[in-house]
Amino acid sequence: MIRFPIRTHAILILALAAAAPLASAQTIIPEPRIPRPHPRPRPHPRPMPPRPRPPQRDTPLTVKKHAIDVSIVDGAAVTNIDQVFVNPYPHTVEGTYIFPLADDVALSRFTMFINGQEVEGKLLSVEEARRTYESIVARMRDPALLEYLGTRMFRARIFPIEPKGEARVRLSYTQMLKADDGLVRYEYPLAMKRHSGSPIGSLSIVVNIAGSVPIKSVFSSSHSVAVNRSSEHKASASLEQSNVLPDKDFELFYALSDKEFGLTVLTFRESGSDGFFLARISPPALTTDKDVLPKDISFVLDTSGSMAGLKMDQAKAAMNFCLSNLNERDRFNIIPFSHEALRFKDGLVLATKENIEAARAFVDKLKAQGGTNINDALVTAFDATPSADEGRPFLTVFLTDGIPTVGETATQTILSNVLAKNGAKSRLFVFGVGYDVNTKLLDLLAEQNRGSRDYVEPGEDLELKLSSFYRKVSDPVLADLTLAFRGLDVYDMFPGKLADLFSGTELVVMGRYKGEGHKAVELNGKRRGRAERFVYEANFPSIATDHAFLPRLWAVRKVGFLLDEMRLHGENQELKDTVVQLATKYGIVTPYTAYLVTEPGSVAMRAGGRGGARLFDDVRVATEAAAPGAMARGGARRGRTHAVGANGGAVRESKAARQLQVADSEEALDAIGGRADGEGRAKKQKLVQRVATRTFYFIDDRWVDEAHAKDAATQKVEVFSDAYFKLLRTHPELAKCFALGERVVVVVAGVTYETVPAEAE
Repeated sequence: MIRFPIRTHAILILALAAAAPLASAQTIIPEPRIPRPHPRPRPHPRPMPPRPRPPQRDTPLTVKKHAIDVSIVDGAAVTNIDQVFVNPYPHTVEGTYIFPLADDVALSRFTMFINGQEVEGKLLSVEEARRTYESIVARMRDPALLEYLGTRMFRARIFPIEPKGEARVRLSYTQMLKADDGLVRYEYPLAMKRHSGSPIGSLSIVVNIAGSVPIKSVFSSSHSVAVNRSSEHKASASLEQSNVLPDKDFELFYALSDKEFGLTVLTFRESGSDGFFLARISPPALTTDKDVLPKDISFVLDTSGSMAGLKMDQAKAAMNFCLSNLNERDRFNIIPFSHEALRFKDGLVLATKENIEAARAFVDKLKAQGGTNINDALVTAFDATPSADEGRPFLTVFLTDGIPTVGETATQTILSNVLAKNGAKSRLFVFGVGYDVNTKLLDLLAEQNRGSRDYVEPGEDLELKLSSFYRKVSDPVLADLTLAFRGLDVYDMFPGKLADLFSGTELVVMGRYKGEGHKAVELNGKRRGRAERFVYEANFPSIATDHAFLPRLWAVRKVGFLLDEMRLHGENQELKDTVVQLATKYGIVTPYTAYLVTEPGSVAMRAGGRGGARLFDDVRVATEAAAPGAMARGGARRGRTHAVGANGGAVRESKAARQLQVADSEEALDAIGGRADGEGRAKKQKLVQRVATRTFYFIDDRWVDEAHAKDAATQKVEVFSDAYFKLLRTHPELAKCFALGERVVVVVAGVTYETVPAEAE
């Protein structure tokens, strides 16, 4: 018997065709195995007692294709699924296809073709499905399948799937999506990592949305999707992956509003605690020349000798792209610098055809030679700061691949000179190229001048990165933004200072709140030289449990901010303790927390500092070991200053901290964690798992809830027993927790439960 469960779409339970009746052999097991022939016994002079028949080996099917196409019109969603399963082995297989369905779903079409033959299925009620699943889980000891408890099910028999044959499943269902304060949510169960070891060959999700009310924002909390808002009333989101094993459900939101600028607010709050919120600010889907603000922009380009070759060629190509995409009402200048700073023009000039052509010729003649005078380059750029034309956002793009070697070289003096000259009138966007850069100087330049920073590592395409950045900031529509929550106590908001809003982008703000009820949210900004004010109403409830991903997203942003504070302004114990506390509670990899293998099959977390969760009281304190190469001490141990960043350590730390600060989906968090963890993402996922708002660590062969106090007594529950399933019916939210494995420690309603294998096992 084998099973092939697919977490969000289906389970395919298959059995090798054998002499034993199907009914007695149909099972579900945790890990499929490849069948192997069993050796025949050699002849023996005396009669041998009959040997017990060995257990049948198992054969997994693979998923060749999984395509989901969704059409949503005024909240009515039609989901079409097309799956192709492949039997890669020389055995005929048979089994059962199971698809879990939510209560509000109406199955409209089901077609299954096995070797060209259409197969019919049966819809099971919630109660019948529950009995079916409890029976399967109890017989086959597969806790992972518990995630399907409490849903209706569609079931179809499959027989046969010939060797090397395919089974194609096409399924359609409809549902009405509810709008909550103008926000609509669509979910498709996609996680299958715990149910299968075989990746999906081709996975695609396309969601097309249309409505009579303007669509202001489309985003996914779970995956990084491509979004296209073709008009105020139409939008789409898409995801394409290959050879992937999904580990989370797909969740998509879209916001409806008839206001010019959309504001979407999501909240999460558990009883007795402060709430979390996420606010997304969206510009109109389509902007005209009238909507786009004319901007002033200066390009400060490093032309020192170290830029020679490919870097200089890519920088020139990127500059040509930016020049080609200037708006006709924009003003611009170019300041190349090496040992001294030059100017394309004495001041900002209009982006006329003649000026752009002259700028192209100017860029084409640039040569890489000389030293690096960062101080004079930026002071020269800000000499041309517009007087007081507040209707024009002023941006400065600064690109360098080195550290100051000519003129003023002291970091603090350069920072003071630039800030005094700029007065924070221009937003400074910094690009560091390569590893031999002063990350502390560049990061502080961006921070103090209301901009952002990014780095282009060796092997990355400088032209692509700079062009992509410019595309995002080319069309400003609202400048100098502030967000105010009337009648609500808001704190720990990230980012603390909002950037300008550009066409085709969104601003994402996260924070905590005290208080409750419907409150006015004010968005203030400047447009065409005038102050603009937009007022929205949002609900901040006392209890809200629908968006369980918010606490971790907020914690990740706060950790990124704190890491920057310590990296740029010096460590202190209070900030370090806060980082450790958040990291252990929410399962975040940081320079101060690492995952430590203590013995085969068992791991624990080690945390630097005095903090750490209650669960880790007996784990070694290892500040130095837990932060290899981190912060100032790590750089000093390498024999170079951390600012220069030997071997790219400083650059990667800066990029990681920045990525934490702007993360807006669970997939983004996983990608960050995978890069930050020296053992790799796959290793990390074996040690820590998130289930809704809970974090579990794999310690002493058990998945242990972070909220469990080390010395607290646990109430033992035998897996797959009547008490086990009774507990799940009483607390259905525990199904996904128990799906982690047979041994799970979890705290619920003040009681700590521990699932344990049966004595006989």
